Amino acid sequence: MTGVPRALLETWPGRVRFPGVLTALAEHGHPAEADPHDSPVPDGAAAELAADLLAEAVLAHVGGMPPSATFDALLDRAEHDAAERLLHGGAVLDGHQAELLARRLDDAREARAESVRQRVLELARRAKAAGVAFEEPDVAALVETSRARGAAADEVLSERERELGDRVEALAQELELLLTEQERAAAAETGQAVRAGDGDFAVVRVRALLRAGELVTAQALLNREPLGVPVPEALAPLPVWDRAWMPDTLLEYQLNPAMRRPPEFMAWKAADEAAEQLLAAFGRLGRETSPEAAEGFADALGRFLGGPGEGAVAHRIDGGYFTFFDGLFSDEPLSGLHPTGRVDLFVADLGTTAVPAELAAHDAHVAVGPGLVSTEYTDRTATAVLSLRDLLGLAVLPADRAARTLGILARQWPVEALIGDSPAVLERILGRAPEAAWRALRWITHMSLRGGTTAVRAMERCTGMDPGLLWVMLRYAQNVDDRSVGGDLWPAETGGWRKDKALVRALRAELLARCGEPVAQAAWWAALSVCDPEDGRVSLGDLGDWAEICSDWTGARARVLAAIDTLVARGLLVRAEHGGDRVPTGPQTPEGDSSLRVPLSGAVRALRPSAEQELTVLLKEIERAGGPEGGADDAASVTSDVVATPVGWTAWHRNRFAPVPSYARYGETEQRGARAEELATLADLARGELLEHSLDDLVARAEPRVADLGAVLSDLTARCKEQYREVRVDLRCPASLWVDVPEPVLRAVLYEVLDNAAEALTGLGAGLVQVSVSQESPEVIVEVQDNGPGLPQEARGWRVFQPEWTTRGPDRGWGLHRVRKFLRALPDSAVEAEAQVFSSSHPALTGAALRLVLPELEGTPPLPS
Repeated sequence: MTGVPRALLETWPGRVRFPGVLTALAEHGHPAEADPHDSPVPDGAAAELAADLLAEAVLAHVGGMPPSATFDALLDRAEHDAAERLLHGGAVLDGHQAELLARRLDDAREARAESVRQRVLELARRAKAAGVAFEEPDVAALVETSRARGAAADEVLSERERELGDRVEALAQELELLLTEQERAAAAETGQAVRAGDGDFAVVRVRALLRAGELVTAQALLNREPLGVPVPEALAPLPVWDRAWMPDTLLEYQLNPAMRRPPEFMAWKAADEAAEQLLAAFGRLGRETSPEAAEGFADALGRFLGGPGEGAVAHRIDGGYFTFFDGLFSDEPLSGLHPTGRVDLFVADLGTTAVPAELAAHDAHVAVGPGLVSTEYTDRTATAVLSLRDLLGLAVLPADRAARTLGILARQWPVEALIGDSPAVLERILGRAPEAAWRALRWITHMSLRGGTTAVRAMERCTGMDPGLLWVMLRYAQNVDDRSVGGDLWPAETGGWRKDKALVRALRAELLARCGEPVAQAAWWAALSVCDPEDGRVSLGDLGDWAEICSDWTGARARVLAAIDTLVARGLLVRAEHGGDRVPTGPQTPEGDSSLRVPLSGAVRALRPSAEQELTVLLKEIERAGGPEGGADDAASVTSDVVATPVGWTAWHRNRFAPVPSYARYGETEQRGARAEELATLADLARGELLEHSLDDLVARAEPRVADLGAVLSDLTARCKEQYREVRVDLRCPASLWVDVPEPVLRAVLYEVLDNAAEALTGLGAGLVQVSVSQESPEVIVEVQDNGPGLPQEARGWRVFQPEWTTRGPDRGWGLHRVRKFLRALPDSAVEAEAQVFSSSHPALTGAALRLVLPELEGTPPLPS
């Protein structure tokens, strides 16, 4: 006999004292809970077990082990079925001990199963990061295997890990060869070896990614930023300033060779003649005020930055001279960020300590002068101060002077100084080549926002590099101030940009503004609802069907399909590759033959879950406004929406009635699709309530009791732009700023102020309303200014708040009166809420200027409902 009969071992009482015997039986025999007497030789099991295997198992523990110790040994080996055999196989265990061991076995099985799942997920993550194909194993089968024998599942997973590791290593070696080739090419071009060991940023970064298995990212960086292409992080570092030093003293050391210098001065010695001339030109500004001194500094600055450094002309203005310099955008990675490369320069007089107010409305410019102090980058204005301390640090740099100078200036300017005042300008700056656009975005983000590759990748994924969405995101980012020190914008560990609800709202507003009229918005929501979630494809037939499903209005299909060409023209839909002809419209066209695609950027994907609801609500509004038949003349139908809506109750004007009880009832009635007559009745009721109720009573009953000022202003300014399409609204408000004012009251107050300003600009052309919010705890200041005709002299005080005082005809003059009454009706607090007329110093916004003083919310804002 070469083996031991299984039937004998199954009935041997001593088996529970030898872990190896139980393991052998579990590996080759019955399920643990089966009765071994039911089938002496189970199907697929050996009738005998190898004698040498059993001898080894017995000799490993001469005399055997206590059952509890055997159980522990089996759990350590993840031999779960063998451990279960012990529990069900006649071991002498009391009831309590057996119950405890059974629970431990269950916990061990679950832990091993979760370990299998996590290892499979990690395999998939590694494969994705490396860009290699990965066929996911049968996770359910592996989990079952691990619940029986952990070693068996480990063996399968270890083999898959080895296979994947070999493939990743082979690809990493290919990329390492590519990196080496780029190093040699860069060395040949510059005549100097790339010093990876000395910390060259690009080389170190790519090799770190290769070691981490992030081959996709490494490949992208090698493609986008080949070695030799300048990267922001590789710029020559500025020296660290010691606050104990005095800039004037250090300048004197530079200019006076006879002075005795301390040893630390050597670290601040000017790098070359151009740097020495720059510091000498600044020293001259401290001795004389003249056009020659101003022009001399401008030319010296230009030469220092790599420009021609000649031809500056200084003009006298209040407080100094206005001139210009070149060279700031002369370096290759920066040249596309400015149309001409010439930057205006204000050179302050000896006694000037502040930049003239009229320069605030000028294009981005630089200011220097002995008495000017840098803003430390806390307030972005058109004026960026280049201080003596900045110049001393820049003068020691042997290279990268223009980029480092721009880094100092760009963080004081609004980001529009680098991206232009419209998406069209940004599109020109980025260009059409994808890799060049990515590099330009890297430089803009680094220079203006202190953002790194994490922020750029977040913007790329969010916007799909769409210039309009990027422009919104970059402008939004300059006001994001909740980063930890050294942290990047929208890091993945905090949820990334998707967790920034204010940003998502801003991107949504941009997309809807691009759609334009409500019918086009409805068509876009319809396409987004039914498109393929991966590639965005959608057919005209599906799009029309979905419009009918989301509305019982018979005209929905025709109206939605009629807006498709508009969306294609605006880039919100594109024709699929095989459908190059014009998309037909109208109910008689072969809709199923026309294929479209929704460009699915991250921002668009984020809006997809709400697309069906948005479409349903919008179709109801269009139906009520345009009648049951619909039609092809879309613009005329939408224009008639305003006429069909009850007077005073457009989406904009209804905000006047936000505090009255009928306001909420109107919204609910509108949602259920009531006809215009019923809505008109409610509108009349609301007007009566606004006249009959005391404002104190309305304030006392208004809910919710506090408000997110930024959210309310964002909504109101968007609706104001819809109502007054020729008026621009410039909103400047910190995110998540809460005030202790009931939300309906705040909405009504801000509506009256904005409507008053926008109406005054109607018909003037190029009207601008600026809303600036500042936090001066415990007060929040809201200033509304415009470039209209302004208030009459007799109204510049308290009179504009008197009832019925107006310049706009009969039955007017109650809006600003209600504003002041509402604010004075707020509950007592540390802040006295007020509305005031003030004198604006803005050089361009010379019309009416109104200031609201609101109480800031103390404590934590309420959680969203």
